[in-house]
Amino acid sequence: MLSRRLLRIKVMQAHYALLQAEVANQQIALDGINETFQPDLNSMLPQNLQQLEGYRRLAAVLFEEGLQGKDQPTNDDQTPHKVWKAAKDALVFYRNRLAKDQQQTLQMLIDEARTMDDSYYRLLTLLIELAHVARVDRDRVYADPDAKPISKESGLDRNSVIQALEQHTPLSTEAIRRGISWADELPLVRKIYNDILKNDELYRTYCENHAHTAEEDQQLVQHILRKVLLKQDPAKNYLEEADLNWAENSEIIRSMAIKTLKSIQGMEGLKLTELTDDWEEDKIFIETLYKKELESDSEYEQLLADQLKNWDVERVAQLDKIILKLALCELLNFPNIPVKVTINEYIELAKTYSTPKSGKFVNGILDSLSEKLKAEGKLRKSGRGLLDNK
Repeated sequence: MLSRRLLRIKVMQAHYALLQAEVANQQIALDGINETFQPDLNSMLPQNLQQLEGYRRLAAVLFEEGLQGKDQPTNDDQTPHKVWKAAKDALVFYRNRLAKDQQQTLQMLIDEARTMDDSYYRLLTLLIELAHVARVDRDRVYADPDAKPISKESGLDRNSVIQALEQHTPLSTEAIRRGISWADELPLVRKIYNDILKNDELYRTYCENHAHTAEEDQQLVQHILRKVLLKQDPAKNYLEEADLNWAENSEIIRSMAIKTLKSIQGMEGLKLTELTDDWEEDKIFIETLYKKELESDSEYEQLLADQLKNWDVERVAQLDKIILKLALCELLNFPNIPVKVTINEYIELAKTYSTPKSGKFVNGILDSLSEKLKAEGKLRKSGRGLLDNK
């Protein structure tokens, strides 16, 4: 299974993105109301600008009330039909866009989690491309005798680990299926080789010896992966741009790549590493956490408001509120996850992604809320989830 912390981070990010979309949709709806009550510049008839402004403000108020009450604006006898219709149309537009955004965000979340190992295939195929450049460089004739070219006794292209990667059909097939190719990035590959790898002391020493042991081949490739591709630009910068979530994904990608390289010397030979051994369970976790929070958002908002009696809940940092609501969702909907595990996980998210004081704030609120929910009999745990409820 994928790291649950990584999945929590991705759901948190999805909810934050959705919140920004909600704000944008509200503004678009209000813009629609504003447009409705703009004076007609092509009309030859006199227009009551004061009345138009009053209608605009009233329609905006009705729209805001509809957002708060989750009801359609009421068409009473005292509200002009045009005002009522503008508010109603704006609310319908907003809710339709919101529902569409919620579904699209969930699909993007699932797709992103399912294909986060694209960078794993980028790394492995980049090693192969570097070997191709090394082979061309070995055939190069230097006109300047003082250029001090790298030794031609050996090179990355003769490395047994690289050769195993290059000859592994499942790797090339999967790269093609995912649309991963370095054909358009050859200048980048050459730059990595010429500017970084050719000046690397370990690589230069490796090239001076014609024959190498399997351990030496393994050591070199792991060194290139760890110290050149993952640590230095331009490779590091490229990987970050190719994967917008590289900061969260990089550790698992590095681990997968190293495991694959080591497998080459194993009894069964090279074996690609699976992103997860139970995608269906990972998907269920993602979908449940994402959907349940949306379904019970107003309930969690009230729980937080009750807990923050001396606070203005609206002034709580947006990301802190998302973290707290997701924590409440997990506490109430995942009986097999211990309470302390949930609380500790979301404290870490607050420390890493929110304000400097958010960790202590989230800790205090979740401790109090978990005790309250437990006392009210709403916190039901089973199996492993009972570990810290004794």
